[in-house]
Amino acid sequence: MSEFDELFKLAVNGSRNNKRKGKFTLTVGTVKAVEGDTCTVDNYEDVRLNAIIEDTNSQFTVYPKLGSKVIIGRLENEDNAFVVGVSEIEKLIIKIDNQVFEMKDGKFTIKSGNISLKSILNDGFDQLGKAIIMTPSGPGKFSAADKLVFADLKDKTNQLLS
Repeated sequence: MSEFDELFKLAVNGSRNNKRKGKFTLTVGTVKAVEGDTCTVDNYEDVRLNAIIEDTNSQFTVYPKLGSKVIIGRLENEDNAFVVGVSEIEKLIIKIDNQVFEMKDGKFTIKSGNISLKSILNDGFDQLGKAIIMTPSGPGKFSAADKLVFADLKDKTNQLLS
């Protein structure tokens, strides 16, 4: 059994060997609302989407769909509950420093600071459509068929990226 498996087992079952450690309670419920980094699950309000809420430079947050089932956990003698697992995902955000990856509404957002993959690709396709190609016989341009391909690639990029 891996170290993670052992720690998870201890968290779920509570430590039977050491009475000072608290128990870990799991509850299954239905998501009624999602607001910011918390949600309402049945009668539990302000359930945290992340177990750890320190101000960090990195974060992995799963936002559950309204009406989906979630497992929430709570340590004994603690008031704060947090989401442990979800049945359906509305949105996912991974943030590391100024890099962000988001999945939502069938699209992806990939950014590093103010630079996004979508803007890079769109700018590239736009530039290709305006490009002047230097040939031995003088300046030339891409054919109309090539420009249609660039426009199609730009449309597909916009369908995939937000």
